[in-house]
Order: sequence, then structure tokens, then C-alpha cells
Amino acid sequence: MVGPAGPMDKEDAVQVAQYLAERIAGPVGFDVWTRPESGLVRTDRDVCTHCDDALELARQLASLHPVMNVTTYDMEKHASRAEEAGITTPPTTIIRGSGRSIRLVGLFSGLLFPALLDIIWFASRGEAPLSEESRIALAELPEVEIEAMLAPYDPYSAHMARVLGAFAIESPNMKLQLTEMAELPVLAGQRSLTEVPVTSINGRRFAGAWDDELLLLQIQRVLDGSTEAVIRDRVLATPFLTEEQAILRAQEELQREQAAQGGLTAPGSPPSPPGADAGGGLIVPGR
Repeated sequence: MVGPAGPMDKEDAVQVAQYLAERIAGPVGFDVWTRPESGLVRTDRDVCTHCDDALELARQLASLHPVMNVTTYDMEKHASRAEEAGITTPPTTIIRGSGRSIRLVGLFSGLLFPALLDIIWFASRGEAPLSEESRIALAELPEVEIEAMLAPYDPYSAHMARVLGAFAIESPNMKLQLTEMAELPVLAGQRSLTEVPVTSINGRRFAGAWDDELLLLQIQRVLDGSTEAVIRDRVLATPFLTEEQAILRAQEELQREQAAQGGLTAPGSPPSPPGADAGGGLIVPGR
């Protein structure tokens, strides 16, 4: 059984079901927080353009394995509970498994979708593919709050989602939030975001991708009170684009490719629909 309709088409759903069947070991829950839009335009917060998509994706994923389930919350109806939990930006999905929880803000599509599947895998098993040395160090970390600001078109963001997801599963004292910023232009502006990924460790921001050993060292330095940054050979990052900008750039790239191949789209023709070309569609592992 492939399950209910959702962002994944039938072929994708079959492949994801196989991926989950091979990896899921224990129960995984999705708490999905959404907010209905009133139609009133507010300049101080983002419209939840992907609330329905995030909920449909969680339900479709949960339908593909018997030990996965979804609990839904409305941020207006459950306002006091949202405030208590610190839920401020919809859609927010909390992945729970093996006594751990990881908070995802936004729709994890594009290059972030395979990372989402890996995080579900880690949560179901209560362990991640890290070295024994890293596992021991993470288990001994004191309390730390980490947020990674990511985008679905950026491979370095996908890498950081996996690494930090693995860290949060192995560390009982790590509070992790992964935020997809392309769909949140107001929040991105408030945070002066110019590149992704950006990782905040107890409020200290670090741009670019990290490998697990150096990132763990940087976390330990922040917790020790050191202001010294860990030296990396290169700081790998991508310029930040909003979802609208990413779609427009993808359409321009497509037009350039068509022109180079002698198939330029005539002026006035409708642009290609947004989605996979802009890194916004779901990318299934192995495809």
C-alpha cells in the first residue's frame, strides 16, 4: 500500500517506503504545528505558504511504515501549548524517536528531503553513523542549543542537516532546530541572512558547512567559553535566495539551456512551473 495522496507521487512513495522498510527500527512520531492564514497581510511575520504541504508530507510518510504516526496541532487553537513549547514559526514538525526530539521548521523538500529521511532513520534507531569517539563526546556534552539555517537548493545545507541530526540523536542534552529559510523571507531579513548554511551554537553564528569532528570541536569550544573559532580549510557556503528568487533563477537557467540548444521559449510563453527545477520538489534517495 502506497498511502494517501501527498507531495510524493506513486513512484517516489514506493521508493521511500522501501528506504524506510530497510532502516526503521522503532517508533517515530511527527508533531506537526500549522497555522491557518486569515488573509490579513502582516509585515512582521511570514505567511505559512507550506503548512498544508508539510502536514500532507508527514501524513504520507507515516502511511509508509506501521510504526510511524502523526499528531497535529493548530497554533491558534493550541496557543498556550505552542507558547510553552516555544513554537513560533509554522510549519514546525517535531520528530520524536528513541527518547530524542528534533525540531524542523519549514518544508524539507529539494535537497533537504533525503536528509529528512536520514534523520527519521537515526531517530528510529536511537543511534547515528558516527565514530565511537564522537558518540562518547556527544553523550558527555552539557546542555547546548543549536539552530541551523538552511535552504532546499543548497547541498551544504543538506549535509549540515544530516550531521546535526546525527549529533542530536547521540546527545541527550542537545536542543536542535533545523530551519528552512528560503520560504521565510521575513525571518531571513530579520536575521540578516546572506548565505547558507549558518549554524548558531548557543547564539554564536558560524557560516558554512562543517565535518563532524571539527563541528564537535567548535561546539565544545563554545561551551567552554572560548571565543576562538576552529580553523577550516574552506568555508563552504551558498548565497541565500528566497524561494521566489530560487524559482526565478531556475527558470532563467532553463531558458539559457534552451537557448543554447536552439529551443528558446518564445516571449510571452508561460514559465516552467515551480518545483524540482528550483530545488523545491522532493528528491528521493537513489534517483
